[in-house]
Amino acid sequence: MLNSILEQGSYMILADFERQQHVLDLARRLIADAVESLNGPTARLELQRQGLSMLHHAITPEQIGPLRDRVMPVLRPALLDMVCRIGRLLGIEGEFFVDDYTILRINFPYMVAREATRVAENPGIGRVDNSTRQQSDARKVVDPDYNPKAYHNNEPPAAWAHGAHRDTWTGHSRLGVNLWWAVDDVPEEASMVFYPGTLHGAYEPDKRSLYLAEGYPLPKPSKMSLRRGEMLVFNPEVLHATHLNTTAITRLALSARINPLRPRFSPMCFYAREYWHSSSNIEAGHFDRILRFEREEHLEPTVERTVAPPAFPELVQVQAACSDSSWERVCDSSKLENGGKLRVQFGRENVLLMRTSSAVFACQAKCPHLGVSLADGFHDDNQVFCPAHGLAYDLPSGHSSCQALRLQTYDVEERLGGIWIRASNRANVDVAA
Repeated sequence: MLNSILEQGSYMILADFERQQHVLDLARRLIADAVESLNGPTARLELQRQGLSMLHHAITPEQIGPLRDRVMPVLRPALLDMVCRIGRLLGIEGEFFVDDYTILRINFPYMVAREATRVAENPGIGRVDNSTRQQSDARKVVDPDYNPKAYHNNEPPAAWAHGAHRDTWTGHSRLGVNLWWAVDDVPEEASMVFYPGTLHGAYEPDKRSLYLAEGYPLPKPSKMSLRRGEMLVFNPEVLHATHLNTTAITRLALSARINPLRPRFSPMCFYAREYWHSSSNIEAGHFDRILRFEREEHLEPTVERTVAPPAFPELVQVQAACSDSSWERVCDSSKLENGGKLRVQFGRENVLLMRTSSAVFACQAKCPHLGVSLADGFHDDNQVFCPAHGLAYDLPSGHSSCQALRLQTYDVEERLGGIWIRASNRANVDVAA
């Protein structure tokens, strides 16, 4: 089971495991307690009436951090104990290690989160034990290239979502196994996105974001829903991302990490998660005994890698403007093979052509969410997927599951051996440059 996850990039969903209900009930009660502490008993009663998935009605985005501060210290021992038991369930017999950095993931609906202020925490911020917080903060390294605010287009942190990445790019250890546990039901449109077959592929991160650099075409994203209490166990070296929460509910999940061996870190990343618990200490009830694996002393050897350079689809430049009324010839039909893409530039306007098994479609070349290039995203006969957060856009209409995010589409005709386009729904969308 463990070898399949580590060596083949398999994943599994655990639906029934030891201490599951006890820790789930504790987590849900602590969240309700924190809501009452922050906003009074009426807020708690209303949350109990509506359900945890309506947490965004009970607290503001700015209260996500204070809620975590109340929940995680109390939940930590029970969570670590359960995670240790999961390690044994996976077949680890000797000593192994559990990351001290645990996360209560709170993703408000995107349409709510994007109205938050800048002080609200992002959904992926975790917590360490209070005894190591000061040491951990003192060890933080600032890389001059790292600029997540710019990547997220200056949206408030509460609206942030992880782009496609491997965990070792973001300071986590080699040979890790991630546990992602649904505190309440999680639909596909608020869950995780995986890119099958990417475990051993040669990919590079963008230093600005530590997410996948542009120019690497991705396979069709795999999405999955989880029921309350189900746990997803996966290899975080498979490219994975957070689906933009386009639902009307708050996504609540807990995540932790197991290492079957002593943690080692990639020298390519400028910082590391250094604080860990030994399974032996957890099983003996010593939850306050924390080990530190200093990054500089636990680096993997630098390995020379041959990485294929980013390969965007061909760019065709057209001198004329693409107007609402006039048709413009883009290229010969033979330039666009079945399943292929072609980038077209009309002055400052960038357009993406995609051929499916039955037709050619054209849309703006960048996702209207954060401006990520759609040239890397998978497309089939009906949809094109944003390679950053898995959002699917309908090819004919440009619609997505989020009412605020729609692609500019273009009318397409094939005639006289060429592909011709003109703007179609320009009045309804802002075209990304």
